[in-house]
Amino acid sequence: MKIEKKGIIFLQDDRPDNHALLSVRGRMSMKLRSLGIGTLLFFIIGIQFVAGVAVSNPVINPTGDLTAGTNVSVSFKVDMTPSGSETFPKGNTLQLFTDLNNPKWVTTLIKNGVESALSQDTGHSVFISGWLLSYPSTVSESIRVTLEGSVPSVTKSMNKTIVLVQELDMNNAVIPSSVITSERLIVNPADISRDISVRESDLWNFRIHIYNRTQLGINTSAAEEKYASAQSAIQAAKNTGFAEAQKALNNATILINEGEVLLEKSWAEKEIENARVPINKTNELITYFTVNRSIKSDPRLAVIIAKKESADQYLSSAKDLSQLGNYAFSRVKAKEAFDKGNESLTEAINFKLDLSKADGGWGSWLNTTTLIIIGVIVICVAVAGYFLLRKKNRWEEY
Repeated sequence: MKIEKKGIIFLQDDRPDNHALLSVRGRMSMKLRSLGIGTLLFFIIGIQFVAGVAVSNPVINPTGDLTAGTNVSVSFKVDMTPSGSETFPKGNTLQLFTDLNNPKWVTTLIKNGVESALSQDTGHSVFISGWLLSYPSTVSESIRVTLEGSVPSVTKSMNKTIVLVQELDMNNAVIPSSVITSERLIVNPADISRDISVRESDLWNFRIHIYNRTQLGINTSAAEEKYASAQSAIQAAKNTGFAEAQKALNNATILINEGEVLLEKSWAEKEIENARVPINKTNELITYFTVNRSIKSDPRLAVIIAKKESADQYLSSAKDLSQLGNYAFSRVKAKEAFDKGNESLTEAINFKLDLSKADGGWGSWLNTTTLIIIGVIVICVAVAGYFLLRKKNRWEEY
């Protein structure tokens, strides 16, 4: 059985809860339909309150970075793009803003190509009511804006807003999609002077480090090239704008840091070369002992070889650390290699002196070369004596 009441249809059957179930479903369906219609109306109405605002690129004079007290002029145009039935919502507001000091605004309304003065204002913000801007969507509408002001003082270099355009809704809330802003860097001259002074101090310290390394016999040619480039970059920073000066000073810092690293590298390489000297001399003496003197099992030679091998290990570590860029620790290992190499060399020299004493003093100069020289001298003396003796015998015969 079907019962219709107030637009709600009930079906009657044997189940006791069927009427209630269908009643709930009917009410839910009506609510959903009402919600859908309300949502649709919301979007339809909402479209009327969304304005299309297009701002041409502001022309700002002077160009580039600005300094405090500089007079600035700005000009741009705001185009109203119709959305819905109006060029701009009546309930909304157009806001113009600037950080410039003593701003003077002149706004001109252009409607279908016809210009009319809109307002002349002072103050950081200008508000233009939608009632003044709202026309039928068939109207071509725009606002020409000119602004004059001076650059504010800053305690440090920073960006400031030269001009900002945004739309406010009927609750004075900013419509994010409408915000258009143009900023410029306001330079604090003290920042540049301070930064240049800091870099020059860094460069002077770098110069001292180069000098000190040169006194140690370290090759500083690569570091000198970095120094010259950094010096040129700092000089360039003194004769350019803030942004370019910052780039030049940052480049100078990079060059100085690279130069310091090159000094560390050259210093480590010098320490490694110093360590090689006693090790190489010890190797020569070990060869003398084992080859020239055929000494194999003397415990003194074993001590010399052990210390020399220890020096070799330190030296190998120093070279590995240098290749990894750990120049400070590389120098430490190179110094250990040098000290251990000197110990082994001292032991080797003492061992050679002991051998010379054991040879009665001959061992220090009686070697193969000396024996050859002595043999040649003996032969020459013998030949000379032979001829002298022969000549004497001839005279006796006469």
